[in-house]
Amino acid sequence: MLHRFVFLLIFFASASPLFAQNMKVLQFRELTNDLTANLHGTSKTDENGEVAALIKIVTPETGFTFDGGSLGIVAVEQKAGEIWLYVPRRAQRLTITHAAFGVLRNYSYPVSVEGAKTYEMLLDIGTGCYATITAPVAKSEVYIDNEFVGQVPVYNKYLNYGKHTIQAVNGKFEGTVEMYVTSDKKTMNIDIDMKDMSPVYGDVRVLVDNNADIYFGGKKVANGLWDTQLKEGNYVIETRKADHENSKTSFTVVRQKKNQITAIAPSPYTGYLRVYTRPQGVAAINNKGMAVDLSEQTPLLIGSHQFQFQKKGYVPQAREYTIARNQVQNDTIELQHIEYFKKFAFYFGGGLNLRSLIGVTGFIGATIFNNDLQFSYTFGLMKSKEVNVYDANWDYIGAQKYRMHTLAVKYGYQIVVGRQFAITPQVGFLQNTIKSSIVAGSQKFADGASSKCIAVGVKLLAVPVKHLYIFAQPEFAIALSKDATFQKVAAESNFSTGGFAAQVGIMAAF
Repeated sequence: MLHRFVFLLIFFASASPLFAQNMKVLQFRELTNDLTANLHGTSKTDENGEVAALIKIVTPETGFTFDGGSLGIVAVEQKAGEIWLYVPRRAQRLTITHAAFGVLRNYSYPVSVEGAKTYEMLLDIGTGCYATITAPVAKSEVYIDNEFVGQVPVYNKYLNYGKHTIQAVNGKFEGTVEMYVTSDKKTMNIDIDMKDMSPVYGDVRVLVDNNADIYFGGKKVANGLWDTQLKEGNYVIETRKADHENSKTSFTVVRQKKNQITAIAPSPYTGYLRVYTRPQGVAAINNKGMAVDLSEQTPLLIGSHQFQFQKKGYVPQAREYTIARNQVQNDTIELQHIEYFKKFAFYFGGGLNLRSLIGVTGFIGATIFNNDLQFSYTFGLMKSKEVNVYDANWDYIGAQKYRMHTLAVKYGYQIVVGRQFAITPQVGFLQNTIKSSIVAGSQKFADGASSKCIAVGVKLLAVPVKHLYIFAQPEFAIALSKDATFQKVAAESNFSTGGFAAQVGIMAAF
């Protein structure tokens, strides 16, 4: 290792005089159409307040220092491929120093240097030559050793000694030159002959799923579908999409053929979610209405996900999760049983009243700490059989039929015997009123007659779904009092003031 280090020291020590001997100015001229030295933002003034001259030193290297003698240097700026050296007007000499390439001492400007003007210097560092590259097709792109250097014409491109491949491309027109740059030339002109390469091209269609972006040569060329023409050979395209892993696809183009390529779509970034539930068998429904099995570690796209956890008989829960890339998230969901019978509930409903004269019943009520209070009204639907009506002298005056309406208030105590079943023993007060309709004759009899009863029964409740109850309400009514006309009509017809009855129907509770 030591002997290698010593060798390098000797090499650079011996090389410095060689580089110093070869560093020279190949060309110095005024750029009459270049106003950089006199434009706002790029012009500079010397210590006397006068606009300085600008020398654009063309060189492929950096690390130079400059000495302008007694007049000095105004400023130095490093640019791509050149150095901008600002000097005072009437500057005459310049010394250029570099650690590797030595010293170019007291170079005399071949023309008078004037302020606010721009000049160009081609500096030869002794490792190559300057080339001007042209091609017959305008705006052709130039590549030197596969590196893009600009569009033709390319002026003063420094080429190191050795072999170079220079290519000009414009659409299907191409040209390539391979050449050796030797020390016997300091400047050279290279004209690249170009040919139409259409016969070696093929049609190319690239398809990719998921509406991904297609990149070719590091540039985005299409989205989802790319139609182009490429020269025969092997290529690689890349597909990209936000929050996805980029994918690459290699393919071969055959000349004069239609080449269709299905590119590999980018893989979405994913994380993992696992949810433990109590009880088991809880369904996890995503925001698209689809059931997802989260009992195992489940891959999900990164970002926000909403789930509804539900099971029959339990109160559902909604949860939102933010999934991070390659991260595992665990959670536990415990569902609570649905309370079908609440401590405080308001209800209403209706049903069919099955008695001697059938009717339809509507009711409202409330339950407070199992105490149930209910109000109902039954509208008679079924008519009694025909009743003949006579006056006090038993003279026939007509025939009538009757319907019976009932207003009732009932109290009970609700006993829950299962999560979805309850029994409510009841006691209530009923007022029955009959309404007559004339069959023959013209005079109504006993219209509005009433009777009062006390009823004892039970309300049976079944809850198929939350808030909806199915009920059956059998009862036995005992008459307390009744109008004489009511009693007479009941005796002549087919209905009674009391006895067994049953209501069946549905109700909603909140």
